[in-house]
Order: sequence, then structure tokens, then C-alpha cells
Amino acid sequence: ADVRLNNYAVDPTRLDVRRQIAFVAQDDSLQVTATPREAIGFSARLRLPRSTTDEEIQQLVESMLEELGLSHCADTIVGGALLKGISGGERKRTSVGVELVTKPALVFLDEPTSGLDSYSAVQLCQVLKKVATAGSSVLFTIHQPSSEIFNALDRLILLNKGRVMFQGYIHQVRAYFAEHGHPVPRKYNPADWIMNVAQSIDVEQLDQDGFFPKDTRPIEEAFEGKGNHLGSTHRSHQDDNNDDDDTPVGMLVETKLLFIREIVDHGRDVTTLTTKYGSTIFLAVLIGAIFWDVGRSDSTVQSNVQSRFGAMILCLVMGMFFSAQDGLLNFPRHKPVFLREYSTNHYSATSYFLSKLTVEAVLVFLQNLIFCAITYGMIRFQMNFVNYCGISYGLALASTAVSVMLGSAVDDPLMANELLGLLFVPQVLFAGFFVATDLVPVWLRWAQYLCSLMYATRLMTVAEFGSCAPGPAQQNCDSILVDFINADKNDTWWYWLVLAILFVVFRIIALGVLTFKGQKLL
Repeated sequence: ADVRLNNYAVDPTRLDVRRQIAFVAQDDSLQVTATPREAIGFSARLRLPRSTTDEEIQQLVESMLEELGLSHCADTIVGGALLKGISGGERKRTSVGVELVTKPALVFLDEPTSGLDSYSAVQLCQVLKKVATAGSSVLFTIHQPSSEIFNALDRLILLNKGRVMFQGYIHQVRAYFAEHGHPVPRKYNPADWIMNVAQSIDVEQLDQDGFFPKDTRPIEEAFEGKGNHLGSTHRSHQDDNNDDDDTPVGMLVETKLLFIREIVDHGRDVTTLTTKYGSTIFLAVLIGAIFWDVGRSDSTVQSNVQSRFGAMILCLVMGMFFSAQDGLLNFPRHKPVFLREYSTNHYSATSYFLSKLTVEAVLVFLQNLIFCAITYGMIRFQMNFVNYCGISYGLALASTAVSVMLGSAVDDPLMANELLGLLFVPQVLFAGFFVATDLVPVWLRWAQYLCSLMYATRLMTVAEFGSCAPGPAQQNCDSILVDFINADKNDTWWYWLVLAILFVVFRIIALGVLTFKGQKLL
């Protein structure tokens, strides 16, 4: 279908057209740990021309906060279901401000007063009235507005089952309904009355009463004299767009701003951060206490070798679980924000993905370092610390790539939580320490090559048992290396290479899924 404005065909996917149109969704998809000042400033830095200076952006943000009535809460976090922040009305006005930074010609809002109390709804409509007075056309859907909100509107389109029941100025409503046999009672909210008429009377009867007028004018006459002006306006925006300084910032700046926002988001979510690292420390100490000093025990005794192997496997699995779980739940939790910002051309999917990847790599490294430092010091593995920590970190990154791919494919955090078993159970089953891979049915054996835990297990087994002294210890170590894990000392480079390949391939798939979901909204 063609999209037309005043009989002029426009392409809504064009950047110069999308800059002139703003859309505020019914749900406020905002970064819960950001403040109104940061949210509006973030949108301005990404969407305004690159020639805009920091001083100009700061002035714009401050004036926007003042006009939206957000100055008193400008530095309070937005908040959400589990994080206390600003009120619902303030959150909605912040959503409006985020979209107004580009000074759009058209502003669409989907039920902006839903969920707001009467006072907040009136405040919001007063803000939208100011926006309209400043030169933008504001169009929004609304159900059962109060009389104060109704009288503040300029024009009304009343839809009944997809058909236009009334279209015109607000002051014409009473006369129009009286003319068609349904006068608005005195001291009655016109909005309540017309909604009552629309819902309580059959469409056929309303049609007979003349409520669905048909425009019989030819299309050319209906749009006469209107297309040229918009066409010239469109062309002027095209000409303006030819200037490189008028284009938004590039991918590097996008990634940088997203990276900073991610760091701030994690830093302010103290509860999640404390729980995450607190549980890591607790479980590391618990595992270390259970396997206390087994690495220094007599390696000639088979039970001690098996204890070292068990401790090593448990540490690998726990490290994989910590990192992969965060990756699986992180994307569905933030996906509404990404989809809104991507659809309004804040940034590219690649910039968003790279920023997430960078922050995730840093946080996983810190978590992995804490866990490895505690367990290594208490268990006393015979491999050196760099090998132990490096292999664990490599596994964490590779397994997180799989979890991010799954997280990108689902929209609900609860559904993502259900996928935890699908992610971890195959990793453990095909790693080789419960059942030898040679005993797995041939038609299932291929799956082992997609399991990063198998390669990490072989790497760490070689590092821990690959240099046993001759004698009984050598026999026990060889039994684990060859008979049990099927690890080869000469293939360590191959194990590292496959981990890297799994990391890259699953990340690329995740980026493709994320981009596909974003493109569906355009």
C-alpha cells in the first residue's frame, strides 16, 4: 500500500521522512535505571545531526524538561515494576520528550492517558497542547476522556468499527449529534455521551441516522492544492539530507553511548549486582570448602585424582551457568527498549549488539576472575592460575554466545527462563564425563561438536593432568585423559579454535535474529 500525506507519496522508511514523524507507544519502554534528563539527552545525542554541539544538546534537554514539567524529577531514575522511580505521568511525559527532540512535524501517540490518574492525564494533554501550539501536528487515540481533556482538543475523529462516525472540530460535536437525533444532554460530558451512542446503538441504525457520511468528491478535488506544498517540503528535507553534517552520528559514537548507558544501568541496579556477585562468592567458597586442598593430595591414589577431576568439572559447569544465565535473560528483559529505539532510528542493531557484547565481556571477566581466584586458592589445582582462569573465561564467552542467541529469539523473560534446561542439559550430556562420547548413538554423536563444555573440559583436563609424573599417577592421569575424556595434548590449539568459532558463529546468528525482529517493526 502507498502512504500518502496530502496526496504526496512518501516512503516511511526514508530517514528524512522518519525524522518528521514521532510515535509514542502506549507502553513506556524506557531504560528503568536512566533519569528523564539522561533519557532525553541520550535520544538527542543519537538522533540530532552530528553538527549539533554538546552545549546545544544540553540547552535543548533543559528546555524540554521545563516544558514537560519534569525539572523537579529530572535526576530521579525512571524506575519500573521492581525499581521505584518517577510516577506514571512523569514516565509518560518522559516518553513524549524522548520523541520530541527531533522537533517532528507529526506526533502520533497510542492511548497516552491509559493507566494515568485524572490529574496526570490532564497534565499530559496540556503538554501536548503546547507541542501543537509550537507548530507540530499531534494525533492520538483516547478512550473516555474527561470533559477537561475533551474540551482541550481541536479536532476529533470518532471511529466505530473502523468507520468514521464523526470528523470535525470539537465545537461542532453537540450540533452534529443533535442534527442526527442524539443531542448531548445538558451538563453531560460530550465524550461520555458520544461513546454511549456509538456503543449502545447498532451500526445499521446509526447509518440510517446519517452518522457515516461519504465523501463523494473526486480524489483530485479532495486533495487539490495540497500536494505541491508537501512535495516541496519533502524535497527540501532531501536537499538538507545531502549535507554530511545533517546526518546522525556514526556507529562508533552509537556504540560508545550505548556502552556508557549499559555500564550505568548495571551500576545502578545494586540489588541485581549484589545478588549476582554475592552468589558467585558464596558458591565459590562452598565448592572450595568441599574440595579443600584436593589438588595437593597424593596424586598416586586414584580417588584423589578423581576428586581433582570432579572439582575441575564442577567449577567449569558453575562458571558456564553463571555467565550463560545472565546472557539468556538479559536480552528479553531489555528487548522492548531496543525495539522502540531501533524502530525510531536511535541506532543500528550492530551498535546495540557490540555495546552489549563489550559490557558482557567485562562483567563476565570480573565474575569469572572472582570465582576462579577463590576456587583456585582453596582447591589448589596443579595447573597454573592463568590456564585455569583463561579456560573458564573462554567457556563462559562461548556458552554465553549460545544463550544470547536463544535470548534474542524470545520476547518473554519467563520463556527464556524455561529455556535454561535446553541450554545446559545438552552441554553436560555431551561433554564426555557422564558417558563416553564413543558410546553415544551415532545419530546423536554430532551434537557434541556444538557443545563448548566438551572442548573446555578437554583443555582443562590436559592442563591439570597432562604433566603427571611417571608411575601410578601417570596411569591414573592417562586413564582420565584418554579413556574417559578422549583428550589429546597435541590438539589444544584445535579446542581453542573451535571455542572461538562457536563464539563468533552464535553471535552472528544472534545479531541476525535481533536485526530481523527490529526490521519487522519498520
